[in-house]
Amino acid sequence: MEVFGRTGLFSTSVLFLLLLLSTPCTCLATSVTLAWDPSPDADLAGYRIYYQANSSAVPFQGTGALQGSAPVDGGNVTVASISGLDPANSYYFAVTAYNSSGQESVYSNVVQIPETLPPLVSITSPADNTSVASTLAISAAATDNVGVAKVQFLVNDTPVYETSAAPYTYIWNAASLPPGSYAIAARAVDLSGNAALSAPVHVSVAGDVTSPTVSLAVPPSDAKVAGTINVSASASDNVGVTRLELSIDGTLLLSSNLSPVSYIWNTVNVANGSHLVSARGYDAAGNSSVASATVVVDNGTSQTASTSPSTTTSTGAVPLTLADAQLALQIASGQQAPTAEQLQRLDLAPYLNGQSVPNGKVDTGDVVVILAKLTGNL
Repeated sequence: MEVFGRTGLFSTSVLFLLLLLSTPCTCLATSVTLAWDPSPDADLAGYRIYYQANSSAVPFQGTGALQGSAPVDGGNVTVASISGLDPANSYYFAVTAYNSSGQESVYSNVVQIPETLPPLVSITSPADNTSVASTLAISAAATDNVGVAKVQFLVNDTPVYETSAAPYTYIWNAASLPPGSYAIAARAVDLSGNAALSAPVHVSVAGDVTSPTVSLAVPPSDAKVAGTINVSASASDNVGVTRLELSIDGTLLLSSNLSPVSYIWNTVNVANGSHLVSARGYDAAGNSSVASATVVVDNGTSQTASTSPSTTTSTGAVPLTLADAQLALQIASGQQAPTAEQLQRLDLAPYLNGQSVPNGKVDTGDVVVILAKLTGNL
């Protein structure tokens, strides 16, 4: 290393400098304690401590410490404290040894103390005691003497979002959260790793009180229908639809976690007259809403009208149609549970020696049998 000051017979052995501690109670580098290896020179008179802010260029010519400008005479001991430093600055330290003639060694190794001034951070929006039902825009302001590396948003002390780009904003989705009070804060970290936490703001979450919006598509109300008709429904929700049901006259025909849904309704299976078709949607919070319409079934006095191929069950009571095959497939795949009437009418399999042998359930075998009957293969 280069020797600054004097040269001569005095030992230029490099001293090893250690940083013992800073002031952890305040997290500000206002005071540091340094320690170093003793010099082996027999004519050792003392040590000098050099410091400088924000630059490692030698010679160190720092000012501002309570002990005076650099170099600070440390006496004939190997520990020294330098205080009164500005926490907004990064400091560099080195130590030299000198003898009775004033000759001075080269610098020890250089120790750096990064600036320790934490950022300033605050929640700028929303205001304290704000109420929210669905989503909420949260904003924070953060500044630092060196630079802000990132800002984290915390809800009840749990990090939920992080960004390194200003403006620091986060869209908080509170719609699915339980009702109650939530504490929102921001944590800023600067380029030196110093961190600061804002004061929290408290937000009251009402919980999801919005019911889904349900729409039902059927023939116009009071219009006469016959044979098979298509019934469809869809639902939307501020958080999400969890279930959508189709019913006729209060009897559940289809339940699904998908939207939209459709159902081929064979009207020959019901009596002529008015029938109520309804769709009900549910969300995760248990809110629900229903849409309904009345249709008039008129299949004539014989109740045999149908717009699709049909056959009769083994009892000859009600004709089978392609809609029945679709219904059986929905039941077999678990999309809906069969009613007692549907189980009695659609449970045809297995089919042995030309005879139906019901097994107490509607499965894919029943679908095959129904299609075989409709195509004349049974």
